[in-house]
Amino acid sequence: MNQSLLIWGAVLIFGFPILTIVLGQIGDSLKRRGHPFGTFVRNLQYFVLPPLILLLIFEQILGWKELVVFLQILETFLWIAIIYTTLSLLRVVLTLEDKYYPWQIPVANLFFQVIRAAVILVLVGYALAEVWKVDISKAAQAFGIGSLVIALALQDTLSNLVSGFLLLADSPFKKGDWLQLGDIDGQVIDMNWRSVRLKTVEGNVVIIPNGALGKERILNYSLPNTAQGIWIEVAFSNDDPPNRVKQLLQQVLLETQGTDLEKGFKIISTGSFDDFSISYKVMFMAKDFMNTYKARSDFKTRLYYAAQRRGLSLSPYPTNHIYHAPISTPQLEQTHEEITEYFQSLPYFTSLKIEVLDRLALDSTIEYYGKEEQIIQEGEFVGGLYIIQNGHAKLTIKDLNGNEQEVARIANGDFFGESVFMSDKPSTLSISALDDLKVIRIEADTAANLLVDNRRFAKQIDDCLDERRSVIQRVRGTREEVSNLTDNDNPSGYSILKQFKSL
Repeated sequence: MNQSLLIWGAVLIFGFPILTIVLGQIGDSLKRRGHPFGTFVRNLQYFVLPPLILLLIFEQILGWKELVVFLQILETFLWIAIIYTTLSLLRVVLTLEDKYYPWQIPVANLFFQVIRAAVILVLVGYALAEVWKVDISKAAQAFGIGSLVIALALQDTLSNLVSGFLLLADSPFKKGDWLQLGDIDGQVIDMNWRSVRLKTVEGNVVIIPNGALGKERILNYSLPNTAQGIWIEVAFSNDDPPNRVKQLLQQVLLETQGTDLEKGFKIISTGSFDDFSISYKVMFMAKDFMNTYKARSDFKTRLYYAAQRRGLSLSPYPTNHIYHAPISTPQLEQTHEEITEYFQSLPYFTSLKIEVLDRLALDSTIEYYGKEEQIIQEGEFVGGLYIIQNGHAKLTIKDLNGNEQEVARIANGDFFGESVFMSDKPSTLSISALDDLKVIRIEADTAANLLVDNRRFAKQIDDCLDERRSVIQRVRGTREEVSNLTDNDNPSGYSILKQFKSL
């Protein structure tokens, strides 16, 4: 027996089963781990290995070399399997998304399609030349003449294709970038051989041919980074001191959502002095293009409520009312009467005389907060006692892991900021508005004196503290965190509540 025949027989008898088992085990292991190479190994095992083994058996073992057509068909199936498996490997190495593994290469969709077409042409050409003995040079000549005819017929299509290659070479943008093309703002969702697809803010998809894109001025919002600068111009009354206004703008900017103040910058400058107002320019950075809408809206909304609380007059347009006094005597009287009337409706103030409520209203102010505005931050000192006149608020606290946990929700007639009775203790809760909120803020000293004059209110404060202490204890899981609510030697603070409890 021929020695080479024995060698081939041994290889096929022992090598094929071993190789099949090894590829199967590797494929199963990669599949369990979700590794992208799992598909490639499976294709090797199921598509490439079987026709390769059959071809070796027919040619090397059985010697059926005279069956030329049969072997050519079998070898053609082998090359089809090789092309399919190579493309699966290509899809793993070249990724259209952000690379997950260090060995992956992120490419644009157009570049991927070109590489895939090149691989297919090369392998098909080699298979035709080796298996079916086709003269590739003559086929190339015929293809060249046909290409000339096709090029004349498809000038626009080829223009888009060439423009696509030039865009890839220049790389002015990539998938996921936000662009401005003419009067269109959109995010790149796809790039192919013919066009680029943009998804606008409204959710519409705009298809721009590469040929037209190459002639446009491209503004890439995502370069050099995703942060976006925002200019906002506002105007306040001439009666409002600029330093107070700039301090307000600074505070509102720090609370605005969607900004990137740590990496970016913030500029607040005094602008022009007009006949009726003073303009101010605020520039800051948003996290990305989509957050510019959120940050701009949130800044303006918060500014409105903050200006109302500070008694500053926003002046978007020059109107005659700016000449009027900021607050007239009838308005003060009306506000005082409104507060007194609301105090009379509260059950814990029913034991107080009208004269006491009038004095209490004189030391109180009405404040407005917008939805999601934070009124009190956990750990900061409170400047007064707040009673909700209209709206809803939520009380939150950080647990041991630093996550915000909701403690309670309060509404009309409820109060918060009770830590004001402890002058040396900060608030253990954070309070924020759930909707547009109207509150009455009682000054700290007046609120402390109120406990002495109103036992019912003192008892309500005490009951509220007991309830909130138990909730805080459940959230944090320790009594040490809530001891600040009771340990105080201030005679006008919680020690009064202890006295009431002993009566």
